[in-house]
Amino acid sequence: MKKTQIALAALALVASSAAMADGVKLYGTADASVLSGANGTHLFGAGNNAGSILGVTGSEDLGGGLKAGFTLEGGVSFGTGEVVNGGPDGAGYSGIFNRLSNISLGNEAVTVTVGGQISTFVAASLTGLAGTGGNGAFVPALSRMSGGLGGSSTGAAAGNAGTGPTAGAFFYSDLATINLNLNGVSVTAQTKVGNKNSGTGDDVGKYSAYSATTSSMGVNLAVAGFSMSDAAGQGGSAYTIGGNTSVAGITIRGAYGRGNSTLVDGRGHSIGFDYSLTDALSVGYTHAKGSWDTLGPAGSNGSQNSISAKYSLSPKTFAYATYSSFSELGVNASAGGTGKRIAIVGVAHSF
Repeated sequence: MKKTQIALAALALVASSAAMADGVKLYGTADASVLSGANGTHLFGAGNNAGSILGVTGSEDLGGGLKAGFTLEGGVSFGTGEVVNGGPDGAGYSGIFNRLSNISLGNEAVTVTVGGQISTFVAASLTGLAGTGGNGAFVPALSRMSGGLGGSSTGAAAGNAGTGPTAGAFFYSDLATINLNLNGVSVTAQTKVGNKNSGTGDDVGKYSAYSATTSSMGVNLAVAGFSMSDAAGQGGSAYTIGGNTSVAGITIRGAYGRGNSTLVDGRGHSIGFDYSLTDALSVGYTHAKGSWDTLGPAGSNGSQNSISAKYSLSPKTFAYATYSSFSELGVNASAGGTGKRIAIVGVAHSF
């Protein structure tokens, strides 16, 4: 509790300084929703579309095209004020900046970033998966496609939460990342450098990820993958290939993925579309299906159909609704949903 209070005080100090410091800004998203599923109807403030976050970022031009930057970002529930929506304690995240805490140095061609970061595997997978439904459709679809994010027997039933090797598959501490921009192709490689306990020398788990993204003739393409293991040597790996394009005002997206471990060999696909009915109102559809050679994580093995709508109330505020049906029981939404049918209605504001 005392550590959390100190961290909150530090964030307040950084936020108050942000208005005075050149190149530093405070940002965030408040996303609250009402979710109805097998466990009844509940209010969630951690974000079921965009994710509720609070962060501060800054950069400095060092001259000669070289820039230095930093980002501190935490997940927060705007329903309870709790620190949530980030990497779990087992991945090294126990404080307020449980999503991002890094510093970078680079130019237009090469950038090196060290510290807490989002997995480039997840970021690149957005190319073929993300749509109008946001996290409520994206998270369960990615889990189905990629073998429950590694398919570990101790892994994450919800896709982005849980224990064991797959915990923290979205966010990781102690990452070293290099990004190269080569003739229109962005290539990123990550590895976890803090693999040993500083006191005992014991292995605390490994993680590596890669991605490559490009755009050509109106088509956005991405390939991404990761591998991980825990202190006991259990783990898994996964990869995705995806893309999107727009035809007659309709954005069409699709992806294929595969994930495996010693117990699970899974594969899946996702297809979907998004269409703007008016300048303010857009609708979307996502279908995803995953299958396993052996029993996969609960809530991942099977199919998903999600229909979504988003209405912009202003450039920074929108209301949204998502209805999803699943062919199996289990945890099937990005926050708090179980059962075969889940309805989400919410509002999000970014600043």
